Amino acid sequence: MEAHGNREGIREALPPVAANPGWVGCRCVVCGREYDTVYAGFVCADCGIDGILDAAYERAGDTAVRLKVEGGDIARGLWRFSSLLPVAPAAIHPAWAVGGTAPLPAPRLARHLGLHSLVIKDDTSLPSASLKDRAAAVAMARAHQLGLDHLACASTGNAAASLAVLASRGGFRSTIFVPAAAPRGKLAQLLLHGAHVIRVDGTYDQAFELSLVAIAKNNWYSRNCGHNPLLVEGKKTAALELAWDLTRGFTSNEDLPDVVLVPVGDGCIVSSTAKAFIELHALGLINRVPRVIGVQAAGASPLAAAWARCGGGQATMSGPAIRDAITPVVPDTIADSISVGVPRNRVKAWRYVAATGGAFIATPDAAIIRTIVDLASRAGVFAEPSGAAGMAGALAAREQGLIGDRDRVAVLVTGHGLKDPGAALGACAMPEPVPPLG
Repeated sequence: MEAHGNREGIREALPPVAANPGWVGCRCVVCGREYDTVYAGFVCADCGIDGILDAAYERAGDTAVRLKVEGGDIARGLWRFSSLLPVAPAAIHPAWAVGGTAPLPAPRLARHLGLHSLVIKDDTSLPSASLKDRAAAVAMARAHQLGLDHLACASTGNAAASLAVLASRGGFRSTIFVPAAAPRGKLAQLLLHGAHVIRVDGTYDQAFELSLVAIAKNNWYSRNCGHNPLLVEGKKTAALELAWDLTRGFTSNEDLPDVVLVPVGDGCIVSSTAKAFIELHALGLINRVPRVIGVQAAGASPLAAAWARCGGGQATMSGPAIRDAITPVVPDTIADSISVGVPRNRVKAWRYVAATGGAFIATPDAAIIRTIVDLASRAGVFAEPSGAAGMAGALAAREQGLIGDRDRVAVLVTGHGLKDPGAALGACAMPEPVPPLG
């Protein structure tokens, strides 16, 4: 009881959070039904769990975005883009102060892979060592705005860790459903940060279903990114920051990427990345939209398989046609954070990737392991398997003609290697000990 009281006291001291007046509601990606900002549901009332919603905004124009990113304390981190987010805190607080990671040029790795140029957006330095802190930050702010103090999600590790860490900073309670096979290192993060962890004797998809039942029954705030449409908005700030940095504050498009590769599980990060570039282009802040390529592990690649089967016309497919084209699989990959058989955000991901002229591809686990080594030895970035998957897709993308000889390439690295070091250790030859002096 004492610990709960401490959490509650901290939560009450959080700065106020307001809705962005430019956020006008959400639209179902399957049927197109529109909902206003007071709608209490997380998915479409007509389409059910497949009816993922997409946040929509009234645009104030590029001036509003430029002014926000250039001034004030609140402009630090992801909140510099609050005019493109559904909510805006009145002040910075550790519960939601994340983002601001710098792009990392990787010329040695680019030469090794035969790429013209390569920039890495490395989010492993965020509080829980994962890009998913961006979604959790928006979840904390939105929950506080609604007066809720308990958040929940299902996760193979990274989303759960992001929730546990930021909930601890803000005094929120958290309940997390994980598959029993989740890596022990990630479970340690959850338990040490005070989360209530429920291990499910089944897959991530089964844990997700259990979490939805508990969220509805207990009136918890959903931190499931494939369920709550506002969390994808937080993830898109990685791409917004990347564009801001590479265009020197939206003043030059010379170094804007031509291609951006993103690891894909539920489809939340890849859809958010594509959406970010599309929104910036609509505002006139960038002069073109990079092609976004979603990379799945070959053992968990329902989106990539469906994309290949369609063989063209992906950009004109309806929401129901996209949903029906993607066949669930039984996932089998070392990349636990993208080990997803039924991508919850599949329709949104498909539509946004297609709108950029991008694609979905798959890469085998062996290529992911090699990429972990290459990232570390040639770019100084230690990625977990899922975090390295985007980079692992670069060679396959070149072979398929998705990356040209002069293309500028950017890659999102989404999770730190210390979260799941087993795969990396398997690629290392341990040196034999030598005798000490004397």
